[in-house]
Amino acid sequence: MWLVVAALLSSGGWFLFRRWRRTIPTDPRLTMAYWRNSGLVLGAYLLSILLGAGVTRIMVGFNRGGWADLLMVAFFIVWVGYGAVWMLRYLPTTKPQPAWLTRPRGWLDAVALLALAGLATGARML
Repeated sequence: MWLVVAALLSSGGWFLFRRWRRTIPTDPRLTMAYWRNSGLVLGAYLLSILLGAGVTRIMVGFNRGGWADLLMVAFFIVWVGYGAVWMLRYLPTTKPQPAWLTRPRGWLDAVALLALAGLATGARML
């Protein structure tokens, strides 16, 4: 029963999405290479999130608790956010990106790397 309802809702949503998509003018810059590169960057970002989860778990260990876990949660949040910055840097776009985002080794990178190092060191010392 739930499978039938899910199939009906998803097909209705797909129909409405396709109908809405036809009303939007097509941008000639959105080629197949654009979508392929976007998919590759998104896949790399998702792999970096998995890598960050593994690093977080290995650094703290499995039988620790308290403040170390809280610091590693903060570490993982900074890891995911910094990965999102790198994803935005490499993601194909049709608009120019701001200078603070496109400049590697800028203030944003320094803050993120210092936060990662500080949180990881704090968690290992507890």
